[in-house]
Order: sequence, then structure tokens, then C-alpha cells
Amino acid sequence: MWSREDLLSSLKGLGLLRNPDLERAFRAVDQVPFLPRGFEALAYADMPLPVLESLRGPTIPSARCLVAALELLEPGPETGILVDGARGGYAAALLAAAVGPERVWVVEPQEDRRAVTEERLRRAGCAVRVTASPPAQRFDRVLVMDPLVPRPRELAAHLRDMGFLIARGQGAEDLAFVKIVRNAGETVRMTFSEAPAPALAGPRRAREMAPVDFARLFAVEDLLTHAWEGRILGHYDQHFQDVVDETFAGGPLDEEASGRGLEPRGRAARRAFQAAYILQSAGELERAADAYERSIRLAPSAEAFTFLGWAHSFMGRYDRAIEECKRAIAADPTFGNPYNDIGAYLIELGRLDEAIPWLEQALKAPRYCCYFYAHTNLARVYLQKGMREKARRCLIAALQVNSDYEPARELLRRLDADSGYFA
Repeated sequence: MWSREDLLSSLKGLGLLRNPDLERAFRAVDQVPFLPRGFEALAYADMPLPVLESLRGPTIPSARCLVAALELLEPGPETGILVDGARGGYAAALLAAAVGPERVWVVEPQEDRRAVTEERLRRAGCAVRVTASPPAQRFDRVLVMDPLVPRPRELAAHLRDMGFLIARGQGAEDLAFVKIVRNAGETVRMTFSEAPAPALAGPRRAREMAPVDFARLFAVEDLLTHAWEGRILGHYDQHFQDVVDETFAGGPLDEEASGRGLEPRGRAARRAFQAAYILQSAGELERAADAYERSIRLAPSAEAFTFLGWAHSFMGRYDRAIEECKRAIAADPTFGNPYNDIGAYLIELGRLDEAIPWLEQALKAPRYCCYFYAHTNLARVYLQKGMREKARRCLIAALQVNSDYEPARELLRRLDADSGYFA
């Protein structure tokens, strides 16, 4: 599980974190006080994080989205900053550590969110002012934290001359940052679709980095935010929610089977799992593995151990993947996925005879949605061992469970055509 230093190393490696004052601020401000009590295991995960125990309402932005915005804000020692939208207060605390708490002012119109923000800032020992509306004074910078705020031009009126506002764009600019500069009463608008040139990180590191694409950054961020907030706004959200529901069905973290619902850490573990699966689907394997580990820390589950192993397998770490699957079996021996996955990883390692009993165990598991996987993997073993008739029976069994499973159909076609087997 990532530490604060691991997170900072990742942000610097991406070329997102360059400002030394911001780096010092990230080291100085503990994220734990800004999380709901009991959710400390989520600190320094690079994904949106919940502000409220109920998991309703806003999230703290992911570290990479937050640092991208703060870098564009260019905070300096004498910079006065207005933060519009608290989102728990963590961003304000970072800015306070960079420029001084007396130079940061937070505006949060919603009373309940304002109360939470004030409480979190007190817990962190950060004396930043939080009010319902902007003060009469003007600021060098305005940071719009709430992407739904439709009033960046209105907020630009609170800027000093040559000050500027940073916000996420809207409409056609939804996947970019917008910068509005005030100049002699007029405003100039600019759009940033990627992080500033890696050359700003220094000539040596610039050769190692590509610019960060904000469109991809925000696309993944939105899916993660929807997962944490429990919102379904499109078919991708529905897909990821369906995967989670199917995976946890019949297990201890099955929300429907639990009757009265899960306790907060259990709900958070499911949300962290969904975030991890989104990251894995996006090819963000290290972030995904970290998120699965957070889910396990919140509420250990066979599902999260299994998927953590799956993430490691994509990185070629088959031995680690097998160990995680064994932890899954220890957590819930009825869950079929880890037995099949161990068998699949042993096949990849060329340990065919060892794979067979694990795959047979998967077929006996009471809670397994995909028995056709185990049948097909057994067929792969038997084909590689030259046991073609056994392989045929396994493939027929797989198709009896799921007649649309194309890998099994393709292997059976090869057998029937006597065209040989290509592992």
C-alpha cells in the first residue's frame, strides 16, 4: 500500500508535481484528519476519497488531479488565494502550508459541508477561514474546487489585477482546465488540455516524461468519483457497478443479502474495490493494486484478495498473484474465483500438473459465477498434455454453462478441425 512518499514519488515521476513549495506542503499536511473516522486506510491513495462516512456528497479529488490544479495555480509566498468549494478542506490545508493560512480563504455555501470542513481543518490544526460567501477583498488566485459551479466569471470579479482563476472546464471544455486572467477589468480565458511541458521538470527528467493528458486524467477521475459517490450517470458507471454487484453476490459484502445494509467500512471497501477495478480496466495497474489493498484494509474480502492477485498477474507477478489468491481462499473457501485463478497462473508458469487440482476445486466451489472459466482452463491443460478427449469433454462442459464463451468455442473448433493446439 502506498505511503505518502510513494505517492509523491509517483506524482513527481509523472511530471505533475514540480513546485517545491507544494511538495513541502504535501509532506507537511497529514491527509488522515480530512478523512472520515475509521477510513484512515485510504490516506495517500491516488484516487478520489470520501469526505463523509455516508459516502454521499463530494469527494476529495485524486492526488494527481489536485496537484495538477495546484500547479496551474502557481502559489507563492505572498499569494492570496480564494478556494471556492471546500471538498473537505484538504486542498485548502495544502495551500495554507504553501502560502500561509492567513492568505487562504475557503467559500462553502452549503452549511453541512462548511461545518465538516471547519471540523476537519481544526483536527488538522489548520487555521483557515471558511465562510458561506466570498469576502469583499480581492485575491491573487481563485481555485474552483466544485466542478459543478457555473460561475467562474463571477468569481473572477474577486481577482486582483493580473490575478487568475483555475477551474475545470465545462461543456466542450469538460476534460480540460480553464484559466481566467483578470487584466484591467477585462478577463482573458485560456484552456489547458495537458500538463505544462515536462521541460519544466528539468532537462534530464524531461527526456523521460510525456505530457500528462488532462482529458484522460479527467475521464478516469469522473468514473472513480461516480464510484465513490455511488452515482450512475452513464453506461460505463453501470457496467462497473454491475461487475461489483456480481462479484460480491452471496458473500459477506453483498449489500442486498445483508438485509440492513453494510456498515460504513464495508461500504467503503466495496467502493474502493470498484475504484480499483476501474483503474485496472484503464491500465493503471499499480494504482489498481493499491486501491485493492485499501479495500482489504477497510474490510478484508476474498473478492479483493483475488482481484489484487489478478492485477499483479497483469504485471507478470504470478507468484505474488498466487499468494493473494491463497489469502482469498483463507478468507472465504466458498469463493470459486481464486481456485481458478491459481490454476490459470500455474498454466502461465508451465506447471500444468499443479494447476489441475486447483481448477477442479474451482468447479466444486459453491460460490462461483463463471464455472466455464475453470472448464476451459482444464481443457488448456489437457491439450498441452496431449489429452485431447479430456480436453474436448471440458470444452463441452464449458459451453453447457455458457454457450457464448468464445475461447471455449474456438478451442473446440480447433479440435474438431484437427488443426492442432496453439497455447
